[in-house]
Amino acid sequence: MSEFKKISSQDITFFRSVVGEQGVTTEPEALKNYSRDETPDPTLRRFPEVVIKPHETTEIQAIMHYCSQNTIAVTPRGAGSGLSGGAIPARGGVVLSLERMNRILEVDHENLMVVVEPGVITNEINRKLKPYHLFYAGYPMSLETCQIGGNIAENAGGGKAVKYGVTGTYVRGVEFVTASGELLKFGGKIFKDVSSYDIVHLLVGSEGTLGIVTRIYLKVLPLPRARAVLLAPFDDPAPALHLPVTILSEMGMTPASIEYMNHLSLEYGYRFSNHTYPFPEASCHILLEIDGQEEEVVYREYDCLGERLFQEGAKEVFVADNAVAIEDIWRIRRAIPEALHLALPQEINEDISVPVASIPELVTFVEHLGQEFHLISPIYGHLGDGNLHITLAGSQNDQWEEKEPLIHECFYSKVASLGGVLSGEHGVGFKRRKYLPYFYHPEEINLLRRLKAAFDPQGILNPDKVLPD
Repeated sequence: MSEFKKISSQDITFFRSVVGEQGVTTEPEALKNYSRDETPDPTLRRFPEVVIKPHETTEIQAIMHYCSQNTIAVTPRGAGSGLSGGAIPARGGVVLSLERMNRILEVDHENLMVVVEPGVITNEINRKLKPYHLFYAGYPMSLETCQIGGNIAENAGGGKAVKYGVTGTYVRGVEFVTASGELLKFGGKIFKDVSSYDIVHLLVGSEGTLGIVTRIYLKVLPLPRARAVLLAPFDDPAPALHLPVTILSEMGMTPASIEYMNHLSLEYGYRFSNHTYPFPEASCHILLEIDGQEEEVVYREYDCLGERLFQEGAKEVFVADNAVAIEDIWRIRRAIPEALHLALPQEINEDISVPVASIPELVTFVEHLGQEFHLISPIYGHLGDGNLHITLAGSQNDQWEEKEPLIHECFYSKVASLGGVLSGEHGVGFKRRKYLPYFYHPEEINLLRRLKAAFDPQGILNPDKVLPD
């Protein structure tokens, strides 16, 4: 384990000379805000020694050069809305907050590109693009709070990945500062590039462990003119969980979204939102969104999908085809994670991905696991791409510390046996790194270590993240 220098008054003086007095803080109350992300586990809290908020790339270069020379740990941070502990300063040192680098630098509508800094709130990109009748399609569910730099660090997914893919699908170029302070650029306003190793997409999803992204080139798309959302309750979860195969493979259709919410997750979501919902006795609800450029085409598609949902056992199919009604349905879906975190005192919350045809087996296994350990199991997530958010929760008085390692061992062993992965969109970070060996052989983990060492020989960038001890 690397030894890092403790921050001294001399270091603080240097940092202030680079970014100014207002860009550096060591106040305990301010540091507390940067000691955590949205991960509910209270044991995942680590205080930085200083928070630095640069305005410019040149400032980041100077900071990284200094930290490299002095072996100071640096944790890059966006909005702190992550769920893996990725932005937690595990070894103290510097939190490098990119919140002030929040400029949309260019909208190039002719090339269907937008150039942004990492601190831009993700939904601000779409607000900027709307007058051009364009949109950025890679946004995650927390689009109103998360920053695009954090999305890139985690390769964030979201509710529309079935049709549109994830963040990395749209990142065409990056400028980034290395651990030693050099500024490098790969890619740009291009759609195809096989000129070298794909460094762009090596940075995407690297969780700030390989470099600090300072400028991003994003591909954008024409904004769909028509949208519709279908909400369908099911008594029998089996045909509902089989819908990705039914719709994508058998029907040959590609909705923007196929979301799953079991009874428990919906109960918490609606209670949190102070709403009632249709057919509360149903075992699960399916949310489908379709969009396109022609209203008539979208209408035919949702009519066809609605008929098939009835054939598969839906109790009813509710259709929302205007912005207000669509948002009302999505608001409940987006409320579920926060509702669970606030209501459940002890929880395991994971976001694994498995092949879509394996989802029914996984959900059955999780329900049985919950019964075995006397836990409740709210389950929701992105059914259409196999990325489910699995929650297993118990009371504060049920020997949680003894149960939790056994539950994780059973759960991850099953996910791995199904050909699944550790995380679909939240990342590994600080929270999940010890579970990486469930999914990778030692030789594969050693390759990842060598890759990290090539980018960051001293290990100062976001230490104790992704890779196990």
